[in-house]
Amino acid sequence: MKKRTVIISVILILVLVFSTACSPAPPATTENNAGAPAPAASEPKSSKMMSLATASLGGTYYIIGAGISEVINKNVPGIQVNAVVSQGSTGNPMLVDSKEAELGITNYYSGMIALQGEEPYKSKLKIAGICKLQYSIIQLTTMADNKKINTIADLKGKKVAVGPAAGGGVLILKSILPYWGIKYDDMVPSYISYAEGSEAMKDGKVDVNAPHGAPPLEAVTSLTVQNNVKIISMEKDKLDAINKDFPYYEAAVVPAGTYKGIDQDVTSVGIQDILVINSDTSEEDAYQITKAIYEQLEGLKKIHPSIKDLSFDNYRDSLVPLHPGALRFYKEKGIPLK
Repeated sequence: MKKRTVIISVILILVLVFSTACSPAPPATTENNAGAPAPAASEPKSSKMMSLATASLGGTYYIIGAGISEVINKNVPGIQVNAVVSQGSTGNPMLVDSKEAELGITNYYSGMIALQGEEPYKSKLKIAGICKLQYSIIQLTTMADNKKINTIADLKGKKVAVGPAAGGGVLILKSILPYWGIKYDDMVPSYISYAEGSEAMKDGKVDVNAPHGAPPLEAVTSLTVQNNVKIISMEKDKLDAINKDFPYYEAAVVPAGTYKGIDQDVTSVGIQDILVINSDTSEEDAYQITKAIYEQLEGLKKIHPSIKDLSFDNYRDSLVPLHPGALRFYKEKGIPLK
């Protein structure tokens, strides 16, 4: 009997010890041993998510936009930017205004008329400048053996791949064609990507591809691998007249050797591309974005040949005014405006 009582007692002791060991620990106090409040667990700081509207995948806009996004992500704490595919310089101000994309690549002309609410824009859009980027050029390309097309005047009645309807090339063509005595409606436009335009031209479905962008353009480069092409040059007197009426359009050169088989300089119309931001963006965010791009210029210049000489100097603030945050940075650095 005594032996049984001892065994039961031992079992009870073991159960008590086991239950004590497995019971949950008492809640932590808010004070440490020194009487000071215990440190609270740190929570990860959330980042502002932004988008940067570019153009079609693989084009100059997308390549440079992706590079700028990476610079911001690495150098601006609290902001994460994704480069997104879009229709290009004409459509991007609308995306930035609606905040579908907080940042976008456009050009002086599209940006200026977007601010003024002129066609194709229905109202004055809320965009502001950050900095200059690449210089985009119209590169009217046709097959080398096409003897019927040697000047812009020859585009009358021809099938022309003009790029996306919201791309910058369409606006430029509508502006400049009258200087050769023709109207936009005198052509048969095809609103397809520049890459599709090259394929269509190779297959004889269009007569001319009219890519607009900073050379070298992949749509032209890939075509010249197995095909002989020519790029139509524009006459100096016509370019001078265009520049007089539209100061933001300037004579630009596609250097000889940029593309296989193009052994002479080609003169065409070009326009400065710019980075814009929604004007409602906080001054500090715009300042930090501008600062990061400026400080990482040397790395950005390696992304694409078109920005190898990129500089913040002489941004045309009179056409597309800088965001107050960007302007603060320009003033701090003494960067001249135009």
